[in-house]
Amino acid sequence: MKLRIDTAGVSFVCTRAPEQRIAFDTGQPKVDRESGLPLWQIQLMALDSSGGDVIAVTVAGDPNVTVGQPVQVDGLVALPWSQDGRSGTAFRADAIRASGAPLAGVITPPRTAAPTNNPGGQGRSDQIAAGPIGASPRSGHS
Repeated sequence: MKLRIDTAGVSFVCTRAPEQRIAFDTGQPKVDRESGLPLWQIQLMALDSSGGDVIAVTVAGDPNVTVGQPVQVDGLVALPWSQDGRSGTAFRADAIRASGAPLAGVITPPRTAAPTNNPGGQGRSDQIAAGPIGASPRSGHS
C-alpha cells in the first residue's frame, strides 16, 4: 500500500549526499522497473511548523543535489513494510530537485596540513591545523 504524503507546508533540506542503491545479492545498482533509471537514496530533513524529522527517500535518477541544499520533493509516498518480524516505513518520491543554493555555513571545507616552516622540509607531516571543533574564522578561534 502506498500512502501519499501532502508536502505542502514542508521544507526539505539534503542532509547526506545521494547514494546509488545497490542490490545486496548481486552488488549491482538497483533500477526503477518503470523507467529503467538507477535508484538513488537521499537523506532529507523534513521541517514543518510542528518540528523536523530525518528521512531517507528513494528516487529514480540522480537527484544531483548537495548536502545543505534545500530541495523540492514531488510525489512523496510512504510504503509500510514488514519482513521477518521487523517492520518500518520506506519513502519514495517521483522526483527530488534543488530548490535553492546550499545553506551558508552548513558545510565547512576540510582542514589542511599545517606548514612545517622548516627549510629542510623536515617535520611532522601528520600535524593538522586545528582549532576547536566547529570553530570558524568568524568565531575568533583559530
